[in-house]
Amino acid sequence: MRQRIHQRRIGVTLPEVLAATMVLSVVVGSVSAIYNSALRTWYTGASENYAQQKASLAVQRMVPDLQQGLSVTPASSPYGAICIAVRLPAKTYDSGQGAYLNQLAVDAEGKPYLLQGDWAVYYRGNQYGHISLTGDRIWRRLVRSSDGAILKQQMIADSIVDNPVDPSTGNPKPMFIYWPDIYRLRSVEVTVTAEEEHGHRTATKTMNGETALRNN
Repeated sequence: MRQRIHQRRIGVTLPEVLAATMVLSVVVGSVSAIYNSALRTWYTGASENYAQQKASLAVQRMVPDLQQGLSVTPASSPYGAICIAVRLPAKTYDSGQGAYLNQLAVDAEGKPYLLQGDWAVYYRGNQYGHISLTGDRIWRRLVRSSDGAILKQQMIADSIVDNPVDPSTGNPKPMFIYWPDIYRLRSVEVTVTAEEEHGHRTATKTMNGETALRNN
């Protein structure tokens, strides 16, 4: 009796390979599209977050000097919008408290008052610390009142760009505006705009704050 030997076919056919390839391509394409979309969203959010943090930090770092300021002097043209000088109280170091304290004097009527000290100058400048209308940094310079010597200079923010245009003037809003009238408590309005880029996603954020000179 003749026995039949059945051989099982091993492997796949070309149509099956093509079908599997098409399915795999669709799956990979979908995953890639979702990943790229999520990555773009993340880069956009990161750019906005960093820009906001940088602008906010720049404004906040000026507040202590502005609060204790005795007087404010905006820079002369053409730097009036990007540079401001704050007169600080004179200070002496108290070893017992381990801190610098304001120096006081008494007038003819027996009333105490703060003695004038050095100047804290804030301005927009370039990478070398020179004042510039198009600079991308904000600098703080401590200037000795007696001879104008620079005691300390530090950068407090980078990636700075022009503020949004003020519709009333058609020009970018000034970085510093001093309000000398008593109705605004002799305050300084600070507006800073920072720009950040991550993954070819650029975001610009503007922060604004107004601080009254409590010692004025």
